[in-house]
Order: sequence, then structure tokens, then C-alpha cells
Amino acid sequence: MQDSTDSSGESMSDPDGTLPRQDLPGGRPGPGFTCVFSNPPVPAAQSAWQSARATPGPPPNPDFAARRTSAGWHDLDPREFDRLRRLVGAAGGKGDGALATMSDEQIARSLGVVVTEGGRTQVLAGAVLLFGRPEAVRRHVPQHEAAIQVIGPETGEPGEPGAPRTRMNDFFRWPLLRLTEELLARFRARNPGREIRYELVRTSVPAYAEQAFRELLANAFVHRDYRAVGAVHTQWTSEGIEITSPGGFVDAGRAPHTSALSARPPRPRSPLLADAFRRAGITERSGRGIRRAYAAQLAGGLAGPDFHRSTADCVIAVLPAQEADLPFAHFALGRSYAGSPLELPDLLVLTTALRDGPLRTADAAELLGTGKEQARRQLTGMVGRGLLAIDGDRGTRVWAPSPDVRRALREAASQLRPRPAPGPRTSSVPHPTSVPHPTSVPNPASKPNPASKPRPASEPRPASGARAASGAQAAPGI
Repeated sequence: MQDSTDSSGESMSDPDGTLPRQDLPGGRPGPGFTCVFSNPPVPAAQSAWQSARATPGPPPNPDFAARRTSAGWHDLDPREFDRLRRLVGAAGGKGDGALATMSDEQIARSLGVVVTEGGRTQVLAGAVLLFGRPEAVRRHVPQHEAAIQVIGPETGEPGEPGAPRTRMNDFFRWPLLRLTEELLARFRARNPGREIRYELVRTSVPAYAEQAFRELLANAFVHRDYRAVGAVHTQWTSEGIEITSPGGFVDAGRAPHTSALSARPPRPRSPLLADAFRRAGITERSGRGIRRAYAAQLAGGLAGPDFHRSTADCVIAVLPAQEADLPFAHFALGRSYAGSPLELPDLLVLTTALRDGPLRTADAAELLGTGKEQARRQLTGMVGRGLLAIDGDRGTRVWAPSPDVRRALREAASQLRPRPAPGPRTSSVPHPTSVPHPTSVPNPASKPNPASKPRPASEPRPASGARAASGAQAAPGI
């Protein structure tokens, strides 16, 4: 892949990996140390002034996107506002259609990324992240960077030896909407799919669910800590697609190693950016991206996102590289077309029970991130809908996939099983009764009957009955 360059002249495939060095507020530290008293005497007037200054006021806004910057309106790119209008129009009603009719300044004010103070317009960091020119992004948000890489299985380094087309190691300092479009386009180009058919509907089961990738990528941009040094990395590895973002989980009480993460209420690190992504139609407006990522993967017969490698300093989301369970994807597709789609709790319980065996109520409660009573209600509802059956002996109740589910999976597997290719067609041989006996002597007085004249093999047989009268032709085989 050839190196590309943005409008600021920055090489994206071979970037400068350093950041501007900033001195401490007191200047560069000196070579020596200064000793001070722990409780120096303070004059009374100065003590009163410090007490008045220490009066608690409104707490600062923790949202980095709400921080004031020295950027001006000229640092914002009108093409990025046009990109937002186009995204809203392409979202099919999922975005905020009112944004498409606003001017650039109205859009910025509606998203809350510019404010007016003392008759002067203040451009916030969120405006630079969403609409800034690349040079403005580098200057005002120097920690912002994103990378997309293909990691070779042998060396663990970006790029695959001998495969120049798949080599990828590109870095960007673009605004967020442009970045999201670029990474989604590259994801689609590298995401193969397998086609299945449910009745007359054909659909593709991809290697990774696009909705899951979109939600995890948006989460990385919205929830990353923009005060921390580091880039959002999207990497193809032998284990799958790995998306890494600087900064740990906002809620320290979450358990990233379990799917119960999807049961937590949304708490974005940057509400301004989260609202902008939802109104642009990139993510859903409910703010539960992790739940949708899990549901999209499981409904396609794929493994759910994995967060167990996350730390206090970074969030690592992995879409595992796993062969799709096509019979289960066929079953989930049929439920969706029948008007009773599988919800996320249904998918979590069914896929776990099919893989690991029957579940106890306590196991389901841990899986769903709820209490035992709520889990029991969920399991009982699945029994009523024909998804689960109660099993067990000696007073131990367990929950297993119902016979109807297992039957549907067997039927789906038989339909998806590749059929053997038809053998070569043999030439048709006339029936023995139609061949004249060698001892028979034809009567020269008799005239040949046109109806009994042998028909060439290439001549179609005329239709009979009403079809012949109407001139209807046989339908081709499916």
C-alpha cells in the first residue's frame, strides 16, 4: 500500500511517533532541590485571601470535549460539516435529521461544541475533534491519533510478508467523523462473508458483524482518555480484530472479563462526543453499544466481544476470529423473519447452553449480570417461548435448549450441508419397445404415422392439457 498524506502534509503510514514536549507550569526542574517548611508562618491578610480563594465553586467539567481551546472558527473544516450532513442522510432516520438543514455554526452550537462568552465565540476541544482541520487537531489535541494495522502471524509486526496488498500500518490524525468512515471502509474491504438462504431470502454471514465493529470503534473514540498519550489501535491479528483505546473503564466497578459488562447502564467519558455520534447516526441513540455488539456477534453464530485483557490504563476489545455457526445463524434469522427475534439474554443463554451444556439458575444469573430471581424470570419466559426446557434430577433444576430448538438446528444443518455436484449427463437411449424388431418386415402399403415418428432429442415435448392450450412453459428448476 502506498503512503498517503493528509491535507497538512502528514504521512499517515510513517508518522512522527513523538508528541510535543511540554514543561511543567513552574518551568524546567533545576538540578538541585529546595527545602520548605511544612507549616510556614502565613500573614493574617494572606491567610484570609487564601481562605476566600479556597471557597468551593462549581466543579470543573470532566468532559475533555468541553474544554476551552485557543482554536478559532478558521480551524474548523467546512467539509467535515458536510460529512456530518451526509452521514445523517445516509443513516435512514437513525440520526437527527434536523442537523442536515442547519448551517455550520448552527450545527456546532446544537452539538454544544462552541459557546459564546462576552460576545466572543469559544471553540471547544469537541469541535476540533469532530470538525477540525488535521493541523488544528495536531496543535490543539496532540494526544489524538488512530492507527489501523495488520499484524503478521510469524513476526508479530505490522504487515504480512509476501502479501503487499494486505500490508497495512497507517496512522491518522484526522477528525473523528472522517476517521470513522475511513476505518469502516477498510473493515468492509477485509471482512469476507458466507451466504445462507432462509426460504427465499439470501443473506451473508460475515466473519465479523459490522454493527459490532462499528459500536466498538465508536466506543474507543468516545470513551478514550484524551489526556492520556497514545493512539486508538485497530489491529487484525491471528486472534481476531483488536481495538485498543487509552484510559481504563469509566466505571471502575465493571467486570470487563464477563458479558455482564453489557448489562451496565451507559456512562460515557465524553457525553458531548457520545451525543454527536448518536445524532450523526453512527451509533444508536439508546447508548448501549456493548449490548448491540454482543447481540450482533451472537446472532451471526459468532463469539461475543472479549474484554478480559483490559487494564486500568487501556480498554482492549477483541472480536474473536471464530468460524461462524451457520445453523445457529440460520435459526436466529428464521426467528427474526417470523416476528420473534432473539434478544440479547436469549442469545447469551442459548449459545452458552449449546456450547457448555445445561445451566443452573446461578450460572444464568452470573452470565446475565443479574440476581437469581431476575434470571429465573428470564429463563421461565424462554421456556414459555419454546426456547428452553427444564431438566435435571434429584431436585437440581437445570435449563437446557428445548427439543424444538435442537430440531430446528438439525434441519438448518441439513439445509446448509453442501450438496454433491451433479454428474455428467448421459445421452438418452431409445426405449427397447420403440426399436423395430430385426425380423419384422415393414408393409410397403402402410403409410408412416406422423404421430409415431421419433422426435429428435433437442425438440421439446409439447405441453398437454390446459398448459398446452394457454401456451405456458415449464418453470426452470430452483
